[in-house]
Amino acid sequence: MTYLSQLTPGEILVLTKENVTQHELLKITFIDLLFKHVLKVSEVERPTYKKEVVRIYKYIGVGNNYNSYNSLNHERVFLSAFSSDMTIQILFRNIVKIGFQKSKKLSDLKKDIIKSPTLKKCFSQNIFQRVFYGYRLTDFGKDLKTKVKQEIQDLGNELSSINSIENQKAIELIKVIGANIFILINIDYDLLQQIDKDLGIEINENHSIDGGTGCSGCSWTFDDYSSNFDSGCGAHSGCGNHSGCGGDSGCGGCGGD
Repeated sequence: MTYLSQLTPGEILVLTKENVTQHELLKITFIDLLFKHVLKVSEVERPTYKKEVVRIYKYIGVGNNYNSYNSLNHERVFLSAFSSDMTIQILFRNIVKIGFQKSKKLSDLKKDIIKSPTLKKCFSQNIFQRVFYGYRLTDFGKDLKTKVKQEIQDLGNELSSINSIENQKAIELIKVIGANIFILINIDYDLLQQIDKDLGIEINENHSIDGGTGCSGCSWTFDDYSSNFDSGCGAHSGCGNHSGCGGDSGCGGCGGD
C-alpha cells in the first residue's frame, strides 16, 4: 500500500475519475480532514424559545493535528477559515458554504489539486486546453493512474475478504488511508458501516470538545458527515450505503448532485 496512504482523496479522484464534480471533491476532502483529526466536530445543545425543546447544533473547530498538518491548496479552502483564530467554532453548514465560496468553481478547484507536488507531473495543457480549462494526462500521469487504480482494486479485494468486525486489520487500514477507504471498490459495505461506526465512537472519545454543553460521547460516522455536508450545501442527494467513490462508476459514496 503506497498511493492510498500518500495521496488525498481529492488527488485520487482528479487522477482517476474523468467527470468528478466540485461537490464530490469538496465533500471527500472535508471528511478526510475530519478523519485525520485536522478538523473536529462538536455538538452543542441549546434551548429554543420552547423551553422543553432542545436543538442540537453541529460546529467545526481545529483538531489535534491542525498545527502539524502539511496542508495542500485544495484543503485550505476549509482550513484557512481558522488561520486567524484557531479557537473559533464554525457552524457545520457555514464551513461547507465557505468551502464552496473559496473554491469558486470546479475548474479552479481542479487546478489547485493538479498543481499539488504529487500530481504536477501528471497533467499538461496545450493552448486550446488553457482557454477551456482542459488538461491531458502525461505518460507519467497515465502510469500513476494505472498504479493507483490497481491499488484501489487490490485493497478493495483485500477488505472484501474480511468478514468480522473483530479483524483489527480493517480498522488499522482506515487509520492509515483516512477517507480514501470510501474510494475502494469490492468492499462489503455492511462491514464498512460497522467499522465506520466504531471509528466514529473512537474519534469522539479521543478528540472530544471542551466547553459549552458539547456532546463528546456522540457517535459520528461517515453517513453523519456526508448527510450534514449535503444539507449544508443544499444538495438533494445523500450518501448511499452501497455505492463507492472510486473508478469510473460515479461517486455515490461521496454524494454527487
